[in-house]
Amino acid sequence: MTHLKTLLTGSAALGLAAMLACGGGGGGSSAPPPVPTATSLGYTDPTSGTYQLKKNAALSTATHLVLDLVGPASGTGSGVTATFSADTARVAWSNVAASDPTGTFVQNGTAFSLGTDPLILKGKASGGTLQVTVAQKGTGSPVSLGAPLLRVALDLRPSQLPGAVSLSADATRCQVLDGTGTIVSPIPVTVGTLAAQ
Repeated sequence: MTHLKTLLTGSAALGLAAMLACGGGGGGSSAPPPVPTATSLGYTDPTSGTYQLKKNAALSTATHLVLDLVGPASGTGSGVTATFSADTARVAWSNVAASDPTGTFVQNGTAFSLGTDPLILKGKASGGTLQVTVAQKGTGSPVSLGAPLLRVALDLRPSQLPGAVSLSADATRCQVLDGTGTIVSPIPVTVGTLAAQ
């Protein structure tokens, strides 16, 4: 009987050790796997609209998204101003190029010829709102608006979860200066879809 009791006690101890080794016996106290964070910004260009905010693939990187405001090929103008809003808990407005003076926030596109200093080129970021203006001096040479009018950029903030990021254009504060330099007209800017990936 003593040998049987010893054998049963030893078997119970081995069974308990095997359960603990397999994670049993404690109700499962293992930590959940870490949630992956986003490593890039994805942007889908709009498919319609007269003025569109499009990704500049050549200047963008995984975490630095450069966007061009492009107008209609049928129109001419001398300048443009626009106001954009983004979720600055997830992204930050930044200079288009690292070599730009600090706090510039905007670059001229390829449409306008800005001439010599002082340039009509201004960007201002306040919270989630970015206001930008670019214009030619004088009205003698209006240009086609069907090219990049200006460039802006967004950086992905660290430790962001994947998902949609809000980005919009203020319909009441986006305007174009016409080819004569006398009429400022509101313009409808269509924004694409932005996401942290």
